[in-house]
Amino acid sequence: MKNFLIILFCFSYNVINCQEYFSLSQPGSVKIINEQIEISQIPGEIYIQNYVENEITKWQKKGEFEKTVDFKVRVNENTREKKAQEFANEGLIKYKQEYAKTINLSSLQLGSYDADNETFLIHSDEFGDFALLVDISTAPDFKKNWKNIVIQNIDLNVNAEGVQLASLEFVNPNVGKTYIYDSKQISTYAFEDIQYNFGELEYAIDLQDKEASSNTKIVNRKSTVGASDVDINIPISQTKNENAFALIIGNEDYKSYQTGLLAEQNVYYAVKDAEIFKKYCEEAFGIPRANIIYITNAGVVRMTQAINQIQSVIKNSGGEAEVIIYYAGHGFPDEQTRKAFLIPVDVTGSNLEMAISLEDIYKKLTEFNSKKVVVFLDACFSGGGRDVGLLAARSVKVKPNDELLKGNLVVFTASTAEQSSLPYHDKQHGIFTYYLLKKLQETNGETTLGELDEYLRQEVSIRSPLINAKDQNPQTLVSPTLGDEWVGWKFK
Repeated sequence: MKNFLIILFCFSYNVINCQEYFSLSQPGSVKIINEQIEISQIPGEIYIQNYVENEITKWQKKGEFEKTVDFKVRVNENTREKKAQEFANEGLIKYKQEYAKTINLSSLQLGSYDADNETFLIHSDEFGDFALLVDISTAPDFKKNWKNIVIQNIDLNVNAEGVQLASLEFVNPNVGKTYIYDSKQISTYAFEDIQYNFGELEYAIDLQDKEASSNTKIVNRKSTVGASDVDINIPISQTKNENAFALIIGNEDYKSYQTGLLAEQNVYYAVKDAEIFKKYCEEAFGIPRANIIYITNAGVVRMTQAINQIQSVIKNSGGEAEVIIYYAGHGFPDEQTRKAFLIPVDVTGSNLEMAISLEDIYKKLTEFNSKKVVVFLDACFSGGGRDVGLLAARSVKVKPNDELLKGNLVVFTASTAEQSSLPYHDKQHGIFTYYLLKKLQETNGETTLGELDEYLRQEVSIRSPLINAKDQNPQTLVSPTLGDEWVGWKFK
């Protein structure tokens, strides 16, 4: 009868054939066939169940020299449950120990180094890729001596999905330093996509039949390799602001979602703008990563969902939310209503029924009380774009309307109604976003909105004619109810 009950229990764990893992021996006992089945092929829950069943069977047996009254005190419903939990904990430890023995740590492969995040990419056949923090000062030696690195003290996580790597030590005997991978510790590894932006080489060679005559002029014009200066050395906040939230959208690739568009009608660097601004939110402002909604090349459904999400956050925060909205991408005007719209990548400029109205966004952001909402729009609403608009022949001017703003809302726009929001090719950012990040970098994220407003108006207005040979004058729109209160606001 006991054998029959154990078979039923195995089926309750969705094991199709229990005999594949176990053989039944004495009543109430299950034995793992170690000789036939490797531990890595046995689900953790099955191993632990087997361990508990065996240990409970031995523990609850009355001893030869044990009085019945003592036996009943030792073995009862309460003590049996407590003992079962103890054995379950022991079984988990033993399972992880036995499983670890099957892992071939020598098969780990060292990938390339991400200098910005100071991490190596490590590949494991069992667990996939993970990032190991190695400070940049010892990283070259770590890579050089990889074959001599001692890998030890593995720990595992066991759950319903299987077995995952929890922690692992890497010891470099050459420098006597230990590096620890911990799945609970946040680490980042970025594959760097370097865009070489060199100018053309100009040279002239005077070929003459002389013994030692060469006249070569080589001119290397402007060049940008890798990250811009604002992409690195991002300030680090020492505190986290649990009440701070961000919605960040970078819409760059319109051509892939709409037939008939040219590559020039994409919004150059919009995804990178959004990506780096997200890093500033996390690192400079101390916004928890879980509090950030980050989407790129978003269609109308995803953009609408994201805006509704941030509205729900404000609604449920009890008036304590501090919200940052950032958008880089196409904007567009309606020539009939003269309203301004943000354009998802799957919405055309000739059909604005599915576009997202700025007026509607402002209403959602201010429908419920919050401490402050700051919006950055690196987009224009004149029908143009960073290079070519969605409809180049159409140029409707939409003058920003302060009357749309209410509550604790401040909006930074990249340009006036008559202008385009232009790129800064040498820095691989929108020019508005570049100087926004530059100010945050220079002030360690401590700038006030008033200082930021003055800086953007001055720097972008002066630099744009020099960089792009066109005017671009950022504007700051403020809810009339705020007065001058917003000038002293900070991001953290």
